[in-house]
Parts: sequence; C-alpha cells; structure tokens
Amino acid sequence: MMNYRLRCLTIAFALNLWAPVSGADTTPPAGAHLVEALDAAWVRVLDKDIFRNIVTRHGLQDVVINISDCLPKPEVTHFPAQPAGTLKNILESKQVNVGVSAAGRLDDGATATRFTTMSDELLAAVFGELAAHYDIGSIAINYVTIRPPFPITSTLNSGSIDIVGLVNALGGETEDLRRRDSRRFTCTLTATRQVLWLKKEDGPQWQDINDALDDPNISLCVGPLSNQLSKSYFDGPGQKVKTEFYSDLDTCLAKLINGEVDAMASPFTHERFFPEKVDTTGDGKPDTAIAGLLRSIDTNIVAGTPLWVALD
Repeated sequence: MMNYRLRCLTIAFALNLWAPVSGADTTPPAGAHLVEALDAAWVRVLDKDIFRNIVTRHGLQDVVINISDCLPKPEVTHFPAQPAGTLKNILESKQVNVGVSAAGRLDDGATATRFTTMSDELLAAVFGELAAHYDIGSIAINYVTIRPPFPITSTLNSGSIDIVGLVNALGGETEDLRRRDSRRFTCTLTATRQVLWLKKEDGPQWQDINDALDDPNISLCVGPLSNQLSKSYFDGPGQKVKTEFYSDLDTCLAKLINGEVDAMASPFTHERFFPEKVDTTGDGKPDTAIAGLLRSIDTNIVAGTPLWVALD
C-alpha cells in the first residue's frame, strides 16, 4: 500500500505534467480567434431566429437544414476578449475579404442561383452580430471571385482572402486536399439533403436510396452542389456520374427527360425549384414542361457547409 506522502507526491507530479510551462505562450493560434468569433456570431443569428427568417423569406424552408453542431446558446459561446490575427485585422479595417467560387451564369437554369442571395444575407447577418459585439459600426463584405480550377484552399492559406464563404461543403476536398485537414472551419451554417429525381414513366423502378446505390449501371447527371458527394457514393465500376457546371438544371433535366441518364441528383425537394420548361430538342429553345413528369427519392444524405478560415 502506497503511503499517504508518496501518494500526494505522485498526484502532484501528474498534475504538473498538465500545467503550462512558465513563460510559455498560451495564446490560441490567430485563426482560432476568428473561428471562435464567427461561431459566437452565428449562434446569435440562430438564437434570434434570424437564420430561420432568412431561409423562410427565400422559400427554402423545406430545402435548407439546420445541423445543430452549434446550439443556439449565446451564454456558453463567447467572442474572444482580446482579438488577434485575422480577426483583429478585420475589426481594424472594418472589412472582410470573402472568397467565393464562380462557374458560369447564375440564372434559372443553375442550381446555385436559388442559394446565392440567401447565403449573402446569412453572411451579412453573421458579420452584423460580430460588428455589434465589438461596437465598430459595420463590417463591409468584399467578395473575391475564385475561378476555375478553383484553387480555394491555397488562396485562403496565402492570406489573399480572410474566409471562404458558403461554397464548400465540410466533407469535400479541394486541390487534392481534404478540407477538414487543410483549413479551419466554423459551425455548419447551411446544409441540404440530396435528392434523386427520376421519370415517373419509363424510369428506373427504384423505391428507395438502397435500390439506387445497388444499381451497378446507374447513370446520374448532377450539378456543382451535388458533384463530389454523388461521385463518392456512386463510385462502382459501372456507375457513372456526369457533372454539369454550367446551367446544370437545364442540362440535367433535359438529359433525364430524354432518357440519357437514369436520374438527377439535386438538393431540391420539390419541382417548383426547376425551370418551367427545358430544351429537349437541342435548338436552344425551352420546349418541354417539367410539371408532372418526375418523382423523387430522398437519399438520406445531407451535406453541410461552414465558413472556412486559414490554417495558421
């Protein structure tokens, strides 16, 4: 039996292993300050129902999902008391440089069109909360467009931008790097489920997502918001996924109606988000009405998007 004195010395030694070394810098990395501040601002946007009101105003309440990896509890989610690094620079300049990707024209034929304005309003709400907390009036949001081949990670980590906006899902990769490993990230701000759309008549007879996943010869047409996810899940030797980066809704819906693909993967849960007509003859004129032609299968797969901050 260890005597009392020896037991106390052992406990004291163990505790000392966890104590900070005298004079050591215990300040969190500069990027961590910005993530902490963005999380605190986001939680307040959530707590005040600003998020829900924005989503509803854009008619996306049955599309956009709140993944509660950060609960609406401001009392336990604090802003940094002494901002440093990028956060300090943003507060002093009263401007944040936000990187976003651009692929083609945003019109009714593109999936991203339905989300762009909503995402801008959410970001404005987050930086409104951040500016209010630090009492600096307002923070101007300067969008920086990053074009193909979309070197977003290297652009972020070079300091050319302060954050990446709501354009990169948490589970993906950029420049052959896993995003989770090559950047810092905040709470999930927006998320969408993935839905398979197929023809009611003359389409596959799948009843659920397992039927689709088990189809060895499935062919899918997808847009940029379903690209990496679809290619990762439907990666069998005979399974084919073609991504249309430009006017993806117009192109994929036309291919689906013409029987060139089995299904279209999309974040949309209702056909009201689709163009009324698409060009199925190739003459450049919308000629075929969508209403009533399609049915959907929920994949039970959800992709979430945070804000991204550079690694220190």
